[in-house]
Amino acid sequence: MSDELRQVANGFKLRVKSYTSYDVNGYRFHTSRHEQTRPGRKTTNSQVFTPGTNDVEYYGIIEEIYELEYEGRVPLTPVIFKCHWFDPARTRRTPHLGLVEIRHDSVYKGKDVYIVAQQAVQVYHTPYACQDKDHLKGWSIVHQVSSHGKLPVPNDEDYTFDTNTYDGEFYQADGLQGSFEIVLPGVTTAMEVDNETVDDEDPGDVVLNPKDIQMLERFHLGKDNEEDTEPSDSVAHLDNFDSDDETYDPNHEDYS
Repeated sequence: MSDELRQVANGFKLRVKSYTSYDVNGYRFHTSRHEQTRPGRKTTNSQVFTPGTNDVEYYGIIEEIYELEYEGRVPLTPVIFKCHWFDPARTRRTPHLGLVEIRHDSVYKGKDVYIVAQQAVQVYHTPYACQDKDHLKGWSIVHQVSSHGKLPVPNDEDYTFDTNTYDGEFYQADGLQGSFEIVLPGVTTAMEVDNETVDDEDPGDVVLNPKDIQMLERFHLGKDNEEDTEPSDSVAHLDNFDSDDETYDPNHEDYS
């Protein structure tokens, strides 16, 4: 007998910890009692699903969250959910639509209402707006929630389809051609784009002519008329040194 099984066989302590919130399997679960204390809430985290045996699926609402403690050389502290389960026999399924509907007024008649937290999958239930129709009254649609940080696992249907009859669209982003270089201190990274290569040996032209500088200032200010721009008494000086260099000092005589 394993140590963990021996611990479980000896039973857990009668004093247990109770939580109103618990994170597991990429979900955050709340108890229904905790959600009832937040009338203005915009989300629901208390609805749960767990698969059973013989292809039976159970849907319910979390009522309590407990942490048990089994004594032993290494403490064993599993977390369990006590749930109100709906009657799995009162479930409607439409496989070709992926639709599952449950009755909120139904109750599971079994006595085993606990699941280990790791067995829980988060869902939410949406009641039909047209409650005046007999075949919709009392029924809710079940939506499975995607866990945080996990993508849906692909199934066989995602890869097996007839390309001759498939009416969907295939999309592939077009790649860019050409290359350019990003030059950082001690690092050179080449990428493909626009069929042009940037020559890192040519830093470009330096504008020194005062008239050209005034013209650029007009464009920068959004003015296209020389009469709208007052003449500048100062002459801008552009150097060709890298101000990101730790040794750069604009006041040093070598840069003036």
